Amino acid sequence: MKSIRKIDIPFELKTMGLSAVLPIIAFLILVFLNYTDQGPEITRMLSILIEFVICPLAAWWCIYLFIDYYEDNMEEVLFTYPVSALYHGVLRSLIFLTCFLVIFTVCLILISQKHEEILFSMQVLQYLPQCLLYGAIGFSLMVVTKNIVIPILCIVGYVAGKYFTGGSKLFPVYNIMFYEIESSYQLVIEKALINIGLACLFFLVGHWLLAKGKHI
Repeated sequence: MKSIRKIDIPFELKTMGLSAVLPIIAFLILVFLNYTDQGPEITRMLSILIEFVICPLAAWWCIYLFIDYYEDNMEEVLFTYPVSALYHGVLRSLIFLTCFLVIFTVCLILISQKHEEILFSMQVLQYLPQCLLYGAIGFSLMVVTKNIVIPILCIVGYVAGKYFTGGSKLFPVYNIMFYEIESSYQLVIEKALINIGLACLFFLVGHWLLAKGKHI
């Protein structure tokens, strides 16, 4: 708890600069589209926007948290701070990821209220685990590459590949997205648990690598 209290969210956001605003802009666009009358296609549009833009953006803050350390050559200073690698890595990432998920959940509530055919519980099971996994991937890639561009390019490339191939075997990498299985609670729960499990794995790997670097 003491480590969590040390996290200064306004300071971290200020350090990120204008880049910190991008997820907020995406949420505003999502809410705007939700209340725009687009006919029967609006639910599909919202689904595409969420799975291929909003969920991947969960990695944004997790990546930009480390811009000072790696982009400004402050890595050596990082390892001199009298706090644990857990604080610098996973805890800071999870705090911002939680903020992202809270805002996103509010958006999902608004969507389910506007469109009665969209179940809030189903949205939560589909999308929040995806956000968690993207955040974990962003964190671990940033720790591994120590470069802000590579994690972003990897995630953008993955999302683009999945979008244009429709999740088919043309791009034989695990599908974080749900595609056509949203009608079954059982399949959605199974997929959600897999995404959460992978997220935990990526966070553990990222933390191990960060802790290892701290003790070199």
